[in-house]
Amino acid sequence: MSKDELHLFRRQQIEDYRNSGQTAETWCDGNAMKVSTLRYWLRRIKDADQPEPEQAWATMKLIDKATTAKSTPVMIRVNNFEIILHRGFETSVLNDVIQTLQWI
Repeated sequence: MSKDELHLFRRQQIEDYRNSGQTAETWCDGNAMKVSTLRYWLRRIKDADQPEPEQAWATMKLIDKATTAKSTPVMIRVNNFEIILHRGFETSVLNDVIQTLQWI
């Protein structure tokens, strides 16, 4: 039996098992198959039937982390206001400022 014929034969067996309504153990006892073989082919056929995920590429720009962490601030805009944060800012103060600006 060729590889393609074996795959087709196992696919038919899996279809028979699924349509039988029996447990894997019961079906395997009546069909001269080990449960481990059935489970293997269930996984293999499921994986073969899954569509290939579409691949997409993302562009990344590498930045010198040592320079960036020390010198580049982060800007946040809330309504018409801009907040510039530098390394070491207090998050509790930022939270209070943002809540206040949302009411303006």
